[in-house]
Amino acid sequence: MKAVIIDRYGPPEVLAVAHLDEPRPGPGEILVRVAAAAVNPVDLAVRRGDIPSPVLPAVVGWDVSGTVVETGPGATRFRAGDRVIAARSPLGTGAGVSAEYVVLEETLAAEAPGNVPLQEAAALPLTALTAEQALDRLGPDFQGRLLVSGAAGAVGGHLVQLAALRGLRPAGLARTSDAPTVTALGAAEVFSDTAPPPAGSFDAVIDAAGRPATIAALRDGGRFISLTPFAVPEAERSVDVEIYGVRTDGTMLDALARHVEAGKLTLRVAHVLSFEDAPRAHALLEAGGTRGKILLTPTVT
Repeated sequence: MKAVIIDRYGPPEVLAVAHLDEPRPGPGEILVRVAAAAVNPVDLAVRRGDIPSPVLPAVVGWDVSGTVVETGPGATRFRAGDRVIAARSPLGTGAGVSAEYVVLEETLAAEAPGNVPLQEAAALPLTALTAEQALDRLGPDFQGRLLVSGAAGAVGGHLVQLAALRGLRPAGLARTSDAPTVTALGAAEVFSDTAPPPAGSFDAVIDAAGRPATIAALRDGGRFISLTPFAVPEAERSVDVEIYGVRTDGTMLDALARHVEAGKLTLRVAHVLSFEDAPRAHALLEAGGTRGKILLTPTVT
């Protein structure tokens, strides 16, 4: 089978398509024929060596959509033919999901939303899980003013939508040109570099864009949750600064997929490229300004 791998660290050109043995499902596992795998900032960090892989060559990619073709012993949640999505970390194994076939623990998978093409469903897992879990960090009783930094990006867009679903009135920080998009996602107000948020006016900031200076928008004693570990502000004014990393969770992913089916959560896809175009996909994401997920598919589109 084809798979997108790195065998050394460096620029996008180190990505290559290799031919590997097709995996077989073990106990509690499912074998999935991949429709698409998403490209995420963490993939760029692994490729550059900022987050080194424990194994080289390593298959890249965290989140995936596809069709179950076989189940292993004791796997009962899914059957052959089921459409599924999943997120799985390759950071401990080098076993990413950008391959024609992947084996997954069935507990990591969820039924794909039935109202979107299966390829596009790969845009959901990692970004939506990150957003939902970051909001959970605020606590169930949070009703304060929330600012989402990077509100037009993949994680930021889900943060805005999911915060609005919780009854919050999130504000977004994004480029001026992205204001209509962020408003449509559910932001009550949108700020930019030319119209910055007022200092000290928010109870919480969730930073999905690596903008540590956004801490200035917090009141004394507020919460700053950074989703970008390489750009974190120094704590000041009794502000609680936290770095949060995603946790894979099939049950939570299933609930998010049902939000998509109900029309409460929108998926945005910018590009669908072939495995052979993986270097281009990484270069596009690295250049910034992408609005929507970049997906890789084993089938040339």
